[in-house]
Parts: sequence; structure tokens; C-alpha cells
Amino acid sequence: MKERHLALVVEDHSETAEDLVQILESIDCASVVVDNAEDAEKQLQEKSFCLVLLDLEIKRAPDSIKGHVEHGKSVLRTIRATFNEHRETFYSLPVLIVSGFARETDVAVEVMKTGASDIIHKPLNSGQVSDGIRQALQNSGRRTHEACGAIPRKRGVNSDNDIVLAIPGDRIRRRTRVTVAGNPVELTDASLKILLHLMVARQKGGRANKADMGASAEQGFKGISNLRTELKLALGNVNIVESKYHGEYCFIDHVRIGDCAFDKLLQIDDHAISTLVEKLGRISGPPAQKSEGNSSKFPPHRRRS
Repeated sequence: MKERHLALVVEDHSETAEDLVQILESIDCASVVVDNAEDAEKQLQEKSFCLVLLDLEIKRAPDSIKGHVEHGKSVLRTIRATFNEHRETFYSLPVLIVSGFARETDVAVEVMKTGASDIIHKPLNSGQVSDGIRQALQNSGRRTHEACGAIPRKRGVNSDNDIVLAIPGDRIRRRTRVTVAGNPVELTDASLKILLHLMVARQKGGRANKADMGASAEQGFKGISNLRTELKLALGNVNIVESKYHGEYCFIDHVRIGDCAFDKLLQIDDHAISTLVEKLGRISGPPAQKSEGNSSKFPPHRRRS
């Protein structure tokens, strides 16, 4: 039997979900339907989807009573923290937002910046929806389902082997690309700062304290947790950040610092990021300087014998 594209439909209005399933069938796409954020994230972990149709106003969990637009936005952020590969300027896993809320200009701009591939407005127009799906699949390199098999998949990570952490520094909207064991992932500026703190600590042979990373001594610190979440799909179940006593953190022994582009990181034009990059430059090699077209990189981290 011919294999077909598989779409994840995240929609808590049953009639709309059924309409989307019928539209997908009309263009030879199979589908899985869920009505809440938790089940959507579970399905994304268990199956290999070719595209996602995501309503913004969905429930958080199966037993939730009411949906909220923030739950749909959260699923989109999770998808982009997890599935961030690109084909040219398009994401390899397209996410089409299906929502009446997207008629509001500020919401439309926000979800496009967060990583939506396109927006489908309610009430649905079957012709426009099918055309939008076809275009998104073509843009992402998935014109046929056979082409989906050629899209690179992440390699597995073994915590017993060296895990090279590098920052090529490419900006994808408001995120910065890093690679972990060769797997690309894009970090928010907040998580990038935490990562840079840990890199500085590693190059110094020490640990990073949560107070230096923006937390007060009395409060818990979500920065590390957020970073771990954003790195999760590049790493799978491997955790490269260890928690020590007194709010101190460091990389596990097998992490090795690879090449990091000074110039691209400095172009982010964030004072805290620039300061951390300059510290890394002083520790690891020539001082980081803003340059016109010059690319500076950190040398690989070498373990002490």
C-alpha cells in the first residue's frame, strides 16, 4: 500500500477537526487527531509527522474544561524547540496555525515569529486550506511522502562518548542556533546566556552559580530547567548539565566545547551575551572583538590529563 503524508491535527472543536481530516484525505494525507496540548506533545514524541495543523485555543490536558490560546502557543514553542531543522528558509516540519484568533494582527505576527509556517483562518475554506497544506509541504521539501524519508534525522547521543557543544551562531528569528553532538537546536536569548555561563565555567574548570545567572540566592532557578527543555530533542534523554550544591551547575565530564562564532554572537547586540562572549574569548583564545566580516572561533576544549 502506498505510504501517505501523516498530519497531526490539534483541534478541540470536533466539527472543525472532522473538516480538517476530510480536507487532508482529499489531498491523500492521513491524520491523527488530538484535542489538547499534552496529547499533542506525546504524539510528537511517539510518531514521525510530516506536518502539523494546530489550533491556538486548545485545552492543556485531556481533563481540562476550557481551552486557552496560550496552550496552543506553548505547543508551537515546544515544536520549534524540538523540530527546528530547516530547508533553505523554511522549517522541515511545517506547522500551520488554524485559528480565528489569528485574524488579530498582533497574534498573527507573534505566531509567525515563534515558528508557524502559515496561518489558516476560521471559518475554513477547503480550497484555501488544501492549497496552504500543499504549499507548506512543498516549501519544506516534502512534496511527496517519499521525500520525507530523505530529510535528515537527528543522530543519537551517547553520554559515554564526547559530546561536542558548538555555537555556529546563526539567528533564526529571535533564536540562536547551537549544535550538540552534531544535532542543531535553536535557543532563546535567555537560554543562550545560561549556556554561555556554563561554557565560561567549563573553560575555567569550575562551576556556574545561579546568582551569577540571574537568580537570587533565596529563589529557585528555572533558567537551567528551561535550557534543558530546549536542548532535549537534540539530546534525547541525555542531560549534559549537572546540579551541584548551593545552586551551582556545570557540564557533565563528556561535554567538549567546539567552535563558536564570535562575530555572529556579538551581532545579537545584547550586552550580557557580548560580555560572556568576551570572557570566553579571554579564556579560550584571542579577545573577542566586533569586526567587519572577520570570523573568530573558540578552539576546542581540551581536557586536563
